[in-house]
Amino acid sequence: MAKLTILDPRAAPRVAITPYGLSCDASGPDLRVALVSNCFFDASNLLNAVGETLKELLDAPVITLYEFPNPSLIAPLDEVAKIAANCDVAITAMGHCGSCTSSATRDAVNLARAGVPVAALVTEKFIQASGFVARSVGMPDVPRVQMPHPVAGTGAARIAEIARGAASAIVAAWQARLSRAA
Repeated sequence: MAKLTILDPRAAPRVAITPYGLSCDASGPDLRVALVSNCFFDASNLLNAVGETLKELLDAPVITLYEFPNPSLIAPLDEVAKIAANCDVAITAMGHCGSCTSSATRDAVNLARAGVPVAALVTEKFIQASGFVARSVGMPDVPRVQMPHPVAGTGAARIAEIARGAASAIVAAWQARLSRAA
C-alpha cells in the first residue's frame, strides 16, 4: 500500500539557518571579482557590464567570468570551490525567471558557504521568490540586489544602464558588515 505524507507548511524548516556574516573591504587594489553566470539570456552580458562598471568604481579589480550553461541548474560544488579559491568577492546572475532565480540565489548561497562575500542579481519580479529560495536552503539573508524587470532582451545600452545602477548596491552588499562594525 502506498504511503501518504502530509506536510505542515507552518512547520519549522528542516534546513538549519546559517546567518550571512561575510564582508570584504572593496577599496583596495586588485580585488578579485568572480562573475558567475547561469547563462540565462543576457546574464553574461549583464555581468560583463557590471564588471566594466566596477572597473570605474574600484581600484583595478581583477574580473573573471565563469559561465554555467544551464540556467535551471546550480553550479557544481567542485566548481564553486574552485571559484571561491580564486576570488575575494562574487556576483551571481541572473534571477529573471523562476528556475534561473533559484540557481542564481543558490549559487550565491553556496559561494557564501565557501566563505565568499557575494551578491545575487535578481529582477524585481523575482526578488520575493529569491528570498523564498534563500530561506529554503538555510541562508535567508544572503545579499540580493534588485534590478528592474525585464533585463534580458532589452539591448546592450539598457543592460549597461541597469549594470551601472546595480554596481554601487553590489559593493555596498560586500561591505555591509564592515560599515556596521565601524
